[in-house]
Amino acid sequence: MARVRIQTEADFGWLISRETLPEGMTGNYSEGELNASYRIREQGTDDEPQLVELRYEPDAEVQVHAHDEDEIIYILGGEMHLGSRVLGPGTSIAIAGKTFYGFKAGPTGLQFLNFRPRQDMTFYTTKESLAQHASAK
Repeated sequence: MARVRIQTEADFGWLISRETLPEGMTGNYSEGELNASYRIREQGTDDEPQLVELRYEPDAEVQVHAHDEDEIIYILGGEMHLGSRVLGPGTSIAIAGKTFYGFKAGPTGLQFLNFRPRQDMTFYTTKESLAQHASAK
């Protein structure tokens, strides 16, 4: 059966990454990541898509990392510095799952939507990935 769910800005509160991470996990993230705010617009499940809106402070850096699922990022405001490219509002970026990437927010910050085909809260740094591969050998 088809269904329609409508949600508005008033339905979502902003959360701060630092305040929502499990105890002892903050050492795995940069200050830019810890100070980011987000709101989960669609939680997602194994069968339903996930949509998260994120905001980063000016010049915040997000370390090189990967996620299990494919994702699409759509920039709403500010700038994303991805490698040597400066990307602005209206830009979309499709990233395959398990692809490592990092970025930096521009001088006015960065706000974007992050879409994944199903719920995925994974965040693997290159250091964690290398340690995982070493222990598997």
